[in-house]
Amino acid sequence: MKTKFTQLVILRKKKVDEAELMLQKNAQQIQAKQAEIDALVREFATLEEPKSGVYQAFLTFVHHKNEYRQTIDFKMGELALLKRQKQELQDYFKVQNIEYEKAKYLDGLEIKKNLERLKKQESKDLDEISVMLYANHKEQK
Repeated sequence: MKTKFTQLVILRKKKVDEAELMLQKNAQQIQAKQAEIDALVREFATLEEPKSGVYQAFLTFVHHKNEYRQTIDFKMGELALLKRQKQELQDYFKVQNIEYEKAKYLDGLEIKKNLERLKKQESKDLDEISVMLYANHKEQK
């Protein structure tokens, strides 16, 4: 049964679905970023400093080591940003879900009200038919 709240319920449901989709995308991004960080940490752990050779090779090693650290720090910052976004998205999802539940509740109340109104109208109609039949039956006697 359609009510004046039906379109609102549909709109709120779309917003909840969109928020859920954004949350899923964010979770995938967090997993991908964590995988990148894990790969960088594994690569960093495999770095071996030169045991012998020229000083330039040692400086190159130190430079690579610092680059890995900076990259890992940068990726960790991106991961922290994604986690903050996740919290914001969760809050947004919660608000949208509450709004959807409100609209659904109002729609349910409106449906109940309409059903009660229809039942009363049906009862009146049946009473009127009964009176008409009774009057018609009395006239025939």
